[in-house]
Amino acid sequence: MADYSKNNITQAGDYKLDTIELISYRRHAGESKPYRMDIKSITLNVELTEDIFTNTIVGAITVYDTQDVRTVLPITGLEKLNLKFNTPGLNGVNAVEQDGHPFQVYKISEVRVDANNPRGQLYKIFFCSQEMYFSSLTRISRAYKGPIEDAVEDILRNKNYLNSKKQFYFEPSRNNSKFVIPNLRPFGAINFLSKYGLSGAYKNSGYLFYETPDGYHFRTIESMLAMGGAKARPAKFKFQYQVGNVREGETKDVANDMRNVIKYDFVKPVDTLRQIREGAYSTKLIRHDAFNKTFITTDYDYADSFGDYFHTEHDEGDKSKDKFVLPYANYEDTNKDISQNYMSKLMVATQTSKKHNDYESPLKSETVQPQYSQRQQLQNINLKLLVFGNSLIKAGDIITFDLPLMRPLGEGKRQESNPYYAGRYLVMSIKHIINIQAARYEMILNCAKDAVRTPFAVELENNTIDAPQGGINSIYDTDNQILSGDILEGL
Repeated sequence: MADYSKNNITQAGDYKLDTIELISYRRHAGESKPYRMDIKSITLNVELTEDIFTNTIVGAITVYDTQDVRTVLPITGLEKLNLKFNTPGLNGVNAVEQDGHPFQVYKISEVRVDANNPRGQLYKIFFCSQEMYFSSLTRISRAYKGPIEDAVEDILRNKNYLNSKKQFYFEPSRNNSKFVIPNLRPFGAINFLSKYGLSGAYKNSGYLFYETPDGYHFRTIESMLAMGGAKARPAKFKFQYQVGNVREGETKDVANDMRNVIKYDFVKPVDTLRQIREGAYSTKLIRHDAFNKTFITTDYDYADSFGDYFHTEHDEGDKSKDKFVLPYANYEDTNKDISQNYMSKLMVATQTSKKHNDYESPLKSETVQPQYSQRQQLQNINLKLLVFGNSLIKAGDIITFDLPLMRPLGEGKRQESNPYYAGRYLVMSIKHIINIQAARYEMILNCAKDAVRTPFAVELENNTIDAPQGGINSIYDTDNQILSGDILEGL
């Protein structure tokens, strides 16, 4: 836990905003350096988003322009943006050309004129990482062979593709494959390769490529949940929710206030029907090998496979075995659990063995279904937290959320934590919000868990409800009863 007393934080929500500067594509007459304009004085708020399912950081700045900056500079969509901010004493966002990597401006929103001040113009300046700009300018048509992370690194570093100089963090794969990129944009090519990545340490595989303020990451979801392929990854930060937990003015305990949640919402607490249809619990994969002229069918059982992979909740550092997000119970009188109804989601894949001579095809039946199920499970319990800004937390981190049971307490009883919805969460995305007018830094964390902290009770008996068996009736028999008056007599 950070010692906020040493970081010049007087209250939760403090921030240090060093730079907001637009760099023009043009120069002043007689000068060799681009024209710059500090826009901090006209900025109302800054928004910046990082997401493990999005390739780059994106953001927007809201300005109240009384200097007609968009004409004087002008803003054309070719500008760079220097932006640097952080929680005092902690690492943060460094996107300045001196020691970081400036963002790329790409559009402005509709301009609204202030009715009370004709010189006042309100609009947003949208920006993204420069790599997104480069990705829109070119395409890749070539072959790669060897470890998949080598291909990703080449696309990221190559001056003809993304030309990125940012840090690159990768999870070693066990792939030794050959791939042909079919005329895709650079980010599209990386996303194409990500689908075939096989982790060297984890069974579930399925890579993601995303950006945080630290740099670019190429890794599996399971590596975000665990470390070294052996134990649970420690939580980066602990949050808690308490009724009436936000105090006005100066706070006496900054560390406690930083942990307190301002607001929370469960976006997708339960939607079993959607999860069944999307294949979260069971799938059937039909794999066609054109070279050997064979079909291979594989059934995936969520409950049976659960203990083979790491999840958000772990048993003393090891893999969870019975913390399913859906209780294990037979479905009516079928004597089958939901995870055993494999035709709920049918998947078909074509795989040609040895299609690149000695390079094995990377599409494996043992990984396709689990990674698909994992993605769907992360759509089951989705938590949105509004918290005070903490630039230490990044997308892909693990946090804990202590949520009390919302029920009356008897005299002398201690407040209990929610056994299912409290616990460890994966931070899928972060939206940083700096409100300059209010002098406050907040974050919206979109989090998910694919396991519950306390296992649901197991229903061992058949849970069939004895309901009367309906008959089979012709509508003409009913019509004849109406015509004969048998039905109408009782009315």
